Amino acid sequence: MNKPYVIRTGDRDSIPMGCGVKISYLRKAAGEYSVLLQMESGGQFPVHEHIGGEEIFVIDGQVKIGDYELNRGDYFYTPPGFSKAVTTRTGCTLLICSTKGIEAESKFSTYSQSIK
Repeated sequence: MNKPYVIRTGDRDSIPMGCGVKISYLRKAAGEYSVLLQMESGGQFPVHEHIGGEEIFVIDGQVKIGDYELNRGDYFYTPPGFSKAVTTRTGCTLLICSTKGIEAESKFSTYSQSIK
């Protein structure tokens, strides 16, 4: 049986993904995950799509996901198969929850392997 748990601010590991992006896993189990994605000013995450839906909450900053501009406090849902690039001019912190893994474009397969 799973038990509740707490991850304190100082206890999170940040994994550098390149292109001004760091990821911190909050939960990862049975194909589901919750992460904090931190992007520096000018950061970008390559075009990718998710096998399952994805929920994104903008904790801080501004981000562009595909054609959608999001700001602090905005919520965004992407259905399975939605393909997009993620960029930011100002930097941002996102809370991302997904029920399945990620399918990255083949030239970015290292991203796919890193967050599956």
